[in-house]
Amino acid sequence: MKNGKLWSICAIILVIIFSLVSFGCKKEEVIKIWVGSEARDFYHEKMEQWVAQYNAANSSPFGYTILVEAVDAGAAAAKFLDDTDAGADIFTIAHDNLGRLIAGASAIGPITDQRLLAQLSNDNPDIFFEIIRGVVGGQEYTFGVPYRSQALVLYYNRDYISDEAVKTWEAIWQIARANNKQSVTINGNDGFNNSFLVLATRESDGMPIADIYLHGEFENCSFNSDLAVATMQWGQRFFTDVSPDGRIIYGAKQVSDSGWEVELTNEASLSMIGGSWNFNAARAALGSKLGIAPLPSFTLTAADVAGTNIAPGTVMNSGTFADAIMFVMKKYPQNSQRAAPVQEILMYLSSKEVQEEAFNQFANQPSYKNAATEFANIRADTIEGLLSRTQYEMFASGRPQPFGINARMNNWYYGQGAPAIVLDILTNRTLYGTTAEIREGMLVVETIWKTGRRPD
Repeated sequence: MKNGKLWSICAIILVIIFSLVSFGCKKEEVIKIWVGSEARDFYHEKMEQWVAQYNAANSSPFGYTILVEAVDAGAAAAKFLDDTDAGADIFTIAHDNLGRLIAGASAIGPITDQRLLAQLSNDNPDIFFEIIRGVVGGQEYTFGVPYRSQALVLYYNRDYISDEAVKTWEAIWQIARANNKQSVTINGNDGFNNSFLVLATRESDGMPIADIYLHGEFENCSFNSDLAVATMQWGQRFFTDVSPDGRIIYGAKQVSDSGWEVELTNEASLSMIGGSWNFNAARAALGSKLGIAPLPSFTLTAADVAGTNIAPGTVMNSGTFADAIMFVMKKYPQNSQRAAPVQEILMYLSSKEVQEEAFNQFANQPSYKNAATEFANIRADTIEGLLSRTQYEMFASGRPQPFGINARMNNWYYGQGAPAIVLDILTNRTLYGTTAEIREGMLVVETIWKTGRRPD
């Protein structure tokens, strides 16, 4: 009996000791980071280095385990919103996804660390300042931390197109006609890949042909100015110049079943409009013949300006969306201690030093505003350096996608039929054979941008 009681007492004591030990042990704290699959190993290594440096510089070790996972930047926002509790503390988005993340009460947290805010101010181009901010509850906050950038460029065949000819669409067009080739293939019929004319600007004063959600307002859209109409009339000539037998489009060609890679490889097309994500495929298609240049300029002729007040001979610059890829962070409760270390990590990951290493390792285009002059490998005489420098040149005539303020803007610009109408205006002389018909179609596009639907 005594032995039974003794065992019972011992068992109770063990349970108490186990409970005390369990409550006394802190659960492992994990800071989770999502980056693209191509960058996962790089940022994993950088975070290991950062933790080691932190531990060497402080009396107490860093109190979190850092887990870097591969999640595509285009899908990260949706994945995070599916389960914000399980979502990453830090994740990568294209800046035009910001609107969906801050809608309502906001699912992500604002940047509050003054050192990080100062770094953002010092290191980024002016065109990024508006797109990293958003309004929640009537108050404007900074949410985004840029660390990459991107712009469309021209990949072209140097065996046909010289350094001088690549400066204008007319010169490329003339070479294409002389050789029974296509001048250029666009990479997609959507409003991003087929945007070089919609985003065009007048060379003399930088006047854009279109206003798209100017200052983040739905009503501030315009696609019906005389400059816009004249540009689209030039574009229609470019997209519909066909060989006598109808087999070859001498000007711009929309996406085909064969794909632009095949058309470049077979020299059916002399160039294509694409981003840095197309670089490896363009290099595989053209090899040593690959050239990279800013999107060419073009000149409006008397035929193009018919029915408008624009003077013939007006020179136009092709346009691009010049975008930021940025980190954002999870929103924490007010008493949470996680916001401080997370922002320490954000400051490190977006630093110009890490941006330079990322470019050196896998040609990540930096967002750092002085990278073109300060980073040795961007200045170097390499094809990767040329790609980077060319994107910075395109920033001069580019603009960020203005869709981060409200999620509906992205949907209305891309998803409600406007890109298809733009393509029809450029390619379909049956539907849009006169200036009046072109102008009417452009008014429909403008209405969709403003309201999300066609006019009644």
